[in-house]
Amino acid sequence: MKRRTIGPPVALLALVAATLTYFLVPATYVASASLVLATPTTGGTLPTDSTRPLGLTNPLLQFNDGLRVTAGILILSMNTPQIAAELGAAEGGTEIVINDGRTNPDLLGISTNGPFVYVEARSGSAAAARDVVDRAKERIRKELAARQDELRAPRSTFISVVDVASAAPEARLSGKLAAAGGALSLVALGGIALAYALVQMRSAPGSRPGAVSGPRTRISPGPGPGTVPAGSPSSREETPEGTEEAGPPEPEEDDVRTGADTITVYPPLDELDELKGTGGSNGVDGRPRGLNGPAGSGSPDGSDRPAGSNGSDEPDGANGNGERRSDDAGPHPLGRVSG
Repeated sequence: MKRRTIGPPVALLALVAATLTYFLVPATYVASASLVLATPTTGGTLPTDSTRPLGLTNPLLQFNDGLRVTAGILILSMNTPQIAAELGAAEGGTEIVINDGRTNPDLLGISTNGPFVYVEARSGSAAAARDVVDRAKERIRKELAARQDELRAPRSTFISVVDVASAAPEARLSGKLAAAGGALSLVALGGIALAYALVQMRSAPGSRPGAVSGPRTRISPGPGPGTVPAGSPSSREETPEGTEEAGPPEPEEDDVRTGADTITVYPPLDELDELKGTGGSNGVDGRPRGLNGPAGSGSPDGSDRPAGSNGSDEPDGANGNGERRSDDAGPHPLGRVSG
């Protein structure tokens, strides 16, 4: 969430989703009641002699194992689907729990020492939870009386059910908070995952309009303009006199070469002479000038002129106008020298 365009919107959307979930999920109301079984003041027996009644006792001092067994019988008889349906605790709606108080933290330490019956109802409505608890208490009293009647117990020895504490319906927000936290986490993780997927799709090759996919060809830098590579034919050919040397070809639009060092290479003298066809002179057939005549004659061309003479009073190599011919200049190490 480093990017400002991703983090704040995702966080805001997650908070909105959590807030909506908190208000949309209904609260759970819990109503409870704690009951205890007690014996009558006359005890659990009848006197054999009616003229000599038994003494009265304090029921709070008469808690024994018999009462705990009776409480267990009532708990088992009340935890049936038929009884739950009669009390209004349908599946998917109001829930009811009847035990000896082990699910109540306040009774957890003393439930093993007394004949307690704990009733708890959970519902989305406070009134529904309270009604289910009231019906459960009445049903427990009826169930206890019916079982004592079946056993033909004397009426004066009937066990009674005493209310210990009844709690008004209270809203439990744990379910709302859990749902809001789940929505917050889900939207935040989903938003981050979606943003990451979109970024990856946009940065993939060929995803942008006009992008060219495939391998790219790298153009290596070549020699700079005006440089002739060594050994190429153009470096050995002379430019005819009176003609303009053609400039370097203009680079193409996509073939831009930069960063090359300029290296000027001159050909060897013997290769330059061979290219001229003179063999080091301006004679014919590669022989030195002045050796075109018959062998052994004083004149190279068979005349009586002395060797090295051109048949005139002008020095050899002149063109008759007192000017030296340009072709008699001889080879120049760097090519033809004009003028």
